Amino acid sequence: MARWLSFFAEYNFTVEYKPGRLNVVADALSRRPDFEPVVKPNSETVTVAVMTSSVPSTTLYDDVRRAYAQDAEIVKLLTHRSQPSRESFKRLSPAYRSASDQYTTRNGLLYYTAVSGDTPRVVIPDDTDLRLRIMFEYHDAPIGGHRGREKTYLTVSRDFYWPRQYQFVRKYVRACEVCQRVKSSPSLRAPLQPLPVPAECWESVSMDFVFGLPKDARGNTRILVFVDRFSKMVHRVAVPETITASGCACIFIDTIFRLHGLPRELVSDRDPRFTADFWRSVFKSLGTRLKMSTSDHPETDGQTERANRVLEEILRGYVHSFKSWSEFLPMVEFAINNSLHASTTHTPFYVNGLRHPRVPTLLECNSALRGGGTRASKNRFGSRSSRSDEEVIAFDADIDNIDIEEDDASESAEALTEEKVDVTAVRSQRTEANESSGEFILARETVVRFVQDSIAEAVDKQKQNADKNGRANTLLFNKGDLVLLSTVNLPKHVVTNLGSSKLLPKYIGPFRVLHRLGSAYTIELPRKMRTHPTFYVGRLKPYHQYAASSDEERPCAQASRREPCAPDGGHRQGSEEQLPHPRPINNPTSYP
Repeated sequence: MARWLSFFAEYNFTVEYKPGRLNVVADALSRRPDFEPVVKPNSETVTVAVMTSSVPSTTLYDDVRRAYAQDAEIVKLLTHRSQPSRESFKRLSPAYRSASDQYTTRNGLLYYTAVSGDTPRVVIPDDTDLRLRIMFEYHDAPIGGHRGREKTYLTVSRDFYWPRQYQFVRKYVRACEVCQRVKSSPSLRAPLQPLPVPAECWESVSMDFVFGLPKDARGNTRILVFVDRFSKMVHRVAVPETITASGCACIFIDTIFRLHGLPRELVSDRDPRFTADFWRSVFKSLGTRLKMSTSDHPETDGQTERANRVLEEILRGYVHSFKSWSEFLPMVEFAINNSLHASTTHTPFYVNGLRHPRVPTLLECNSALRGGGTRASKNRFGSRSSRSDEEVIAFDADIDNIDIEEDDASESAEALTEEKVDVTAVRSQRTEANESSGEFILARETVVRFVQDSIAEAVDKQKQNADKNGRANTLLFNKGDLVLLSTVNLPKHVVTNLGSSKLLPKYIGPFRVLHRLGSAYTIELPRKMRTHPTFYVGRLKPYHQYAASSDEERPCAQASRREPCAPDGGHRQGSEEQLPHPRPINNPTSYP
């Protein structure tokens, strides 16, 4: 080739295209006629067709036949069915003896028929490993689909039979790792445990945030809400999204402490703004006991959650009347505080100051600003079994006396400003003023006691109604028990890496219980989760881990192969890489 290339390199030539139909002698050397095969005109072509047939097979039935030899009762039954005799019949156990006619043999396998006309089912001997392999194929394998207890039992019992088969399937499905993590469970809430009723106004304050509001002119997108748990009075402040713990503390001091003093108790959810070190240090220095609710369970602070819902409803109704929702916030606060509360049957303004605020419609007319609530509230007070009729009459009389003599103090002040004052008249007016003040204090004490009783009655009714509707969760966990945690409200990165909320597991764990706090439990969470470890019992469910023993069957092998938490502080998330891998039917030696 090199010589030919060197030879042609001495010529100056051009390459031109020539159609193939014109280039008839181009391959003359490779298409010599004497090389063509000679075919006789009378010869017949012989064609041979080769077909390959493959038949899949399984070693399951061979394993069943070998396992028969290890089961003494099955050996006796096979002997009796192959060579029936009186002696072989007597050797059978009572259970097999009464149903010996329901068993048949074929190809070395024992079949069971429950009723006449039913499809015979292969009898599986007392071999736990063999039964687990069958359960894996019918439940854990992709064609099994991790169906529930009933459907799995119906599928398995269609082809196989062994004594107490339903109990075995139930234990296996209950202890299945995947089913415990990805399937929902009935969310039963524990009986309601209301907070104690406060003794006075602003003794116990609850607080919370309202999120998801549009940004106003000042950049505020949230509302910080304070609610007095006794009078139900609310204070609301618009705050930006970047509010910090120190900012919340400043708002608290400027809004609550400045007007009402320091509360004895503060109820809030587990928001990061309240759990910051600075926020805790502020209240520790002021002597306030910070009572935190359990993680992601707003029912502990249900009062503030309910107040937030009312706030959102009012804002929604006037959203088009103001340029910014924060401008309407003072009117919303006034409207709520001037409205009758169902628990106290009084307005928050009246419970706090024993008077109603003056509104624009009352500027030119006289009104009983110190009226003691509605007639419905008095009727409700009188209907309580713990109060006598005399106390109800005294309560009404106190309120009426205050209404009649409400201007005595102002008249005394006007008399003192006159140039000529009658000392006797002044002393008389002072005596009347002192009597009016005493009546005011008495009425105040009566209202406080009435509000306490009303709140207690409302709390009792709320608990009764709440416990009646689905609060049947009486689960009790002991220290050291293993539980699974619901993934509701947990960050996605600590649950799974699948990237889709539809594929998130319903539960993660198991985690160990450290101690109990009423209806909440503190569990041992890995540090990397960065989540408060105390959870409401409704978000936990027991982890079914079978404790193998010598006299019990082991229904689920994969349940005991998983530790509660990883040694490095992480937690097992039940991802696809961590699914159990029992041995397949065709490989009897690979089961761990």
